[in-house]
Amino acid sequence: MVKVEETVSPLKQKTLDGLLKKSPEPSEKCPDKAVPVKREPLQTTTQKQEVKKEGKPARNQPTKDKKQAKENKSSSKGTAVKKTEKTRPKRQIKTANEEKDDFRKLSDFYPVRRSKRQPISKLKDQETQQLREKIENKCHEGLEIREIAGKGRGVFSNRHFNRKEFVVEYSGTLISFEEAKRREAEYAEHPDKFGCYMYYFSFKNKKYCVDGTAEDGSYGRLLNHSVNGNVETKLVDVNSKPVLILIAKTDIPPDTELCYDYGERSKDIIDSHPWLTS
Repeated sequence: MVKVEETVSPLKQKTLDGLLKKSPEPSEKCPDKAVPVKREPLQTTTQKQEVKKEGKPARNQPTKDKKQAKENKSSSKGTAVKKTEKTRPKRQIKTANEEKDDFRKLSDFYPVRRSKRQPISKLKDQETQQLREKIENKCHEGLEIREIAGKGRGVFSNRHFNRKEFVVEYSGTLISFEEAKRREAEYAEHPDKFGCYMYYFSFKNKKYCVDGTAEDGSYGRLLNHSVNGNVETKLVDVNSKPVLILIAKTDIPPDTELCYDYGERSKDIIDSHPWLTS
């Protein structure tokens, strides 16, 4: 038999030598026998309860020994441990002008157009107040007395009057209906001495009369009669008392005689005063 010797290539032999060098040799540090692990005896349920009662430090909470070691370490370095506190930025106090600049309004850039219109109730209150002032002051502005052929005295306008505008008050003595009838009978006995200046009307379901017979310098009692007059009468409540005023029935231009309808329709009176039909 021919013996065949197994030859190993130099590269393979080199690799095997390297592996043999890396393998550790048996020593004291790496003993062949395994070292037994010491284990603590198991605790009973009563022992576990006692440990819970004593209490364990919370997780991530350093124990007293660790705190002491940390303090000693910091003191040995000679530096004190400072806690970092978060400080808020101080509020800057702004002036009044700066605050105005922050809060600008639309009106700062565009002018505000405010309406001059007023509610109807307010306008009526203003008209009533103006009317009361004219009545109290015995106003006869824009009027003048002139002599008229065949009529006697009359009242003319010297300015323009708008429709429904106050003209003058029919002033006189406010009396009851019974007193008016008594005076009217007395005046009828002396027609040459007294004229007809009695005006009857109703106010709050009661009859009254304004007696303007006495000469008191007022203008309202001197307006003449006309069926198609340019002035009409109106009752106004002033301090719970009836006041008789004359207002423009239409627009009245200057230099125009002011007349109104007396409202007398009695046949006997018309026969004695035929001018009441005109």
